[in-house]
This record gives sequence, C-alpha cells and structure tokens, in this order.
Amino acid sequence: MFQILHMVRTVDTLGKAAYHNLLVVAECRQCGRRAKFLAEDLARYYYSDRKIRSLPFKCRECDAMDCKISLTEYLNDRTREVVVWRPMKIR
Repeated sequence: MFQILHMVRTVDTLGKAAYHNLLVVAECRQCGRRAKFLAEDLARYYYSDRKIRSLPFKCRECDAMDCKISLTEYLNDRTREVVVWRPMKIR
C-alpha cells in the first residue's frame, strides 16, 4: 500500500499567489463592490514578498478602506469573461 504525503503551504505573499496564477479579490465591506487583480500584476507593483492581507485597497464607490481580501483561481480555459483591474501610479 502506498501513502501519498501532501505538503500544504499557505499562500500568504504576492509572490506565492503569482506562482500559482491566482486572482486577488478585494470586496468592500460597506457597499459590497468587488474588484479582481492578477497577483502577478500586484507582485510587480508592490513586492513579491508583500503579505496579501496588508495590501491597501480603497473602494471607488464609497471611499471606504475596509476591504475583505481573498484569493481565487484564475482558470482562463473555463472562465469566459472576468474583469481584471490593473494597478497604476498616477501623478
């Protein structure tokens, strides 16, 4: 009989999330608006060792800074249409 050992690692940084091709989802706790970002884009904008829970998101609708941050898979062969936002610096 064979035993399979699975090593479970927590995806807690942008670099790990980018390696697994994940989306970072920020959801405003006040108005419920959601925005999705590619973890790879955020890792380039911030740093790859930045903790995902420490990202500063601000809601565009209600200007709240209280956002729930989660990760989800990005399956481009199964998902037909996903709106993905890109981080930018504006002067």
